[in-house]
Amino acid sequence: MATTLGDSEDGENGCWDSPQDKPIEHDALNRCIYAIQEVIRSYRAAFEVPCALPSYELLDSLIPFQIARTAVITNDDSGFSLDDSDWGPVGTMMLDHANLPDAAHGPEVKPEAMHRLDYFDDLKHLGSPLFVWRERFTEARRALKIEGQYGAAITLSNTASEVLLDSLLATLMWESGKDPADVADIFSEGRLARRVKSQFADLLGGGWNLDGTTPVAEWFHKCYRMRHRVVHGGYSPTRLEAQIALDSVLQLSSYCWDRLAMKRKKFPRTALMMLAEDGLRRRGKWCSFMKHFSSEIAPREDSWMRQSQKWREEVQVLLLSNG
Repeated sequence: MATTLGDSEDGENGCWDSPQDKPIEHDALNRCIYAIQEVIRSYRAAFEVPCALPSYELLDSLIPFQIARTAVITNDDSGFSLDDSDWGPVGTMMLDHANLPDAAHGPEVKPEAMHRLDYFDDLKHLGSPLFVWRERFTEARRALKIEGQYGAAITLSNTASEVLLDSLLATLMWESGKDPADVADIFSEGRLARRVKSQFADLLGGGWNLDGTTPVAEWFHKCYRMRHRVVHGGYSPTRLEAQIALDSVLQLSSYCWDRLAMKRKKFPRTALMMLAEDGLRRRGKWCSFMKHFSSEIAPREDSWMRQSQKWREEVQVLLLSNG
């Protein structure tokens, strides 16, 4: 339970996408949540209690509240109190979410969509990075939308992006016929930004500079560097910052897939593994070349997924042996 004084009138006409984004100086509920969060953060650190950090998304959909027209502050042995204020009746406030514990909000799997479920089940059992990327991204969305854990949402968003970029780069190099021993050093830990700047442009074309307003630059500044602040600087991000980080990863993935679709004739195996016919059709890139490759060449070759996975494993062994 928390009590706060009235809102500031400045900024009341601001435009916010969700009530959680409204700054605490302009919103009583967010101010109360922030106050409780600050107490719990100190409590957890002092006593090592692994309790959840309260957030808007973790509150019940309906919460009680009271308003006092005037505040009367008293002080006794137990501390300051507002109990003697002129409190009105108890009301209820409905929050802008419908989060229920362990309630899945997703589409029903219809018979015509079972092939998609089977496909991702196969990816999971193969240990495919494509599956891991989507799993981390979904976890980031849950951390943001359901649990209200904004720091975790940013770190998971960045993890998803790293898995995406490295798995895409590795698959492109595998299809290019690169020897794992010749390129293993490129995948050294802590060099993701360097890989992005130095490798992708030659393979996929497009803009991969880390400065500017491209999807790659937006991801770098709003997710990659924000994750660094959270993990290494102990920064507690706002919900809006976490949403922006998550959005930047989604835009980055769309950019990667768009560039891959553009280079489908150079990397048809990678395009078919990661975009499939549906993804190429959505981008207007399902052409006669891809139809022929999919129906005539692909069936005669060994599993691309297993080959590319083996290639990545060889790279990891080399990295570990060199470390």
